[in-house]
Amino acid sequence: MKSKYSLTLLTVSCIIFSSFATTTWKLQNVEYSVDTLSHVLIGPGTTQTSLSLNGPVKLRVFYTTTDLTDPNVNIKVIMAKDNLTSNVTVPNMPASQNDTENIYFAGVNADFIGGMGPVGTTCVNGEFYKSYKGTGWYAIGIDKDKHLYSGAPYTTFKLVSPNAGQASIKAINAVRSDNELILYTSRKGSTTGTKGTGVEVGAVPVDGALKSDGTTKMRVTVAPVKNNGNMSIPENGFVLSGTGFTADIIAKMKAGEEFEVTPTIYFDNVIKTDITEMCGGCPMLLQNGKILETQGLLDHLPNREPRTAVGYNSDGTQIILLVVDGRQPGVSVGVPSKDLAAIMHNLGCVEALNFDGGGSSTLYVKELGVRNIPSEGNLRAVKNGLFITSPATQDKTIAKIRFADYMKVVNYNDTYSPVIYGYNAQGLLIDTNVEDIILSCSSELGTIQENGTTVLCNGTGTHMLTASLGALTTTIPVTVKHGSDAVEPVPDNDVNLYPNPVKSGEQAYLSLNCNAEIHIYNANGQLINNIKNENQETLLALPTQSLTPGFYTVSVTNKTARKIIKLIIK
Repeated sequence: MKSKYSLTLLTVSCIIFSSFATTTWKLQNVEYSVDTLSHVLIGPGTTQTSLSLNGPVKLRVFYTTTDLTDPNVNIKVIMAKDNLTSNVTVPNMPASQNDTENIYFAGVNADFIGGMGPVGTTCVNGEFYKSYKGTGWYAIGIDKDKHLYSGAPYTTFKLVSPNAGQASIKAINAVRSDNELILYTSRKGSTTGTKGTGVEVGAVPVDGALKSDGTTKMRVTVAPVKNNGNMSIPENGFVLSGTGFTADIIAKMKAGEEFEVTPTIYFDNVIKTDITEMCGGCPMLLQNGKILETQGLLDHLPNREPRTAVGYNSDGTQIILLVVDGRQPGVSVGVPSKDLAAIMHNLGCVEALNFDGGGSSTLYVKELGVRNIPSEGNLRAVKNGLFITSPATQDKTIAKIRFADYMKVVNYNDTYSPVIYGYNAQGLLIDTNVEDIILSCSSELGTIQENGTTVLCNGTGTHMLTASLGALTTTIPVTVKHGSDAVEPVPDNDVNLYPNPVKSGEQAYLSLNCNAEIHIYNANGQLINNIKNENQETLLALPTQSLTPGFYTVSVTNKTARKIIKLIIK
């Protein structure tokens, strides 16, 4: 595995938009057409893109792309509630942990769940939470300078005691076996959970939590206890637990003595220093740009399932967090691991790691909510996640605006009232419905109406539409279709939706005067609810209380007409 740096922003932009210019991808030599459903700037150096793939089966792909050369962005791991035992949904993870210095504006679920927390090696904010003591599990690591590493991690831990001498700690917060010395920390829980044989020693920190890089000093507060087991772990402290010859070593330690623990982290047998964040996964999907043979490594990898992955480009300046939805016939059936690798390769990754999938697969954006549709119909609580962050700020002043749409295709004589996003000086998305916008365009596109908020598209061809907020401007291409080239028409009828926008957790209503079928779609075009108004109710409650903040499309159809309404949940 490699660490990689420095790519120009122009090149990053070209990679980000490569999927737009590509009409087809090949996944294991099978061709798929690729359609971009949405492409949104969500934070410093970071976009979120949603794709529809059509081939022998249908797939929906959701991913973030982050330029790590942006000084206002970083990558961090969250452990649910800052411990190894808790489970929290991905959207709730940022609030569950103790970090007031960063805003976690996008993320995915990470490692598989094991009996002692996440399966693989885990480091958070420079602290070792857990190490994997075997082989065959992988990880992604991030150092203090945002350099990326991936592959098979292995960690050694050197214990130096004035009374016991030197010894090797096998692992952190792992199950203890014969002749092994394990270090337990308070991140595991209140006790070690060990059996009665062996020796255990309690300690408290002298200079903070267990460091993932450098030496940690500890002081013995509970003298060696023999053949008791399940020792209480001091608050914010540690327990050394050994059996066999390792028990004989730590039995020499004395109450009050200070000892040291120093880790050394290897990726594929190469020492890596300054690593502050790490989370596990299995298997590696890509290495050195090559799709690996993976489908025999875990029993579910040959199957079409929801999947989550992380990957990065050849010099490590661009990281991608990705989810492929699955178990949704006709919408997205999921992928085997080699198709997942091919998708990551098509997006410009040369290194990629498989995270936990199935019902755990979740891609979350702070201001837009969960972007994919979890296969179980609701969010699964998981152990940890990998997040894109930015330094905490209270800046709510709009310094940049962008269209929510990355492009627009309309029929001749259609009107278009765009939604505009607002960003602060740091590049964070802070407003998903900027008001007081004024539109402008050439006569070749159409005529501006409704106090500058709507364009009547009565021109022809593709032309630029500009939105302005004071001195701030942004543009997108709008294509007007005519005749047989027109997109599906949207006839009107007497239907209204209110309130709109609606606050998260509150109720919205449709007023209508006909039998109709109502479909609600999320921002990626996925059907999330279907309601039939067969009793000609004139006021119909919509299931908006369960919707996360973001944009939705409400389609109202009867025998003769259809109306499309954009619903905003704030």
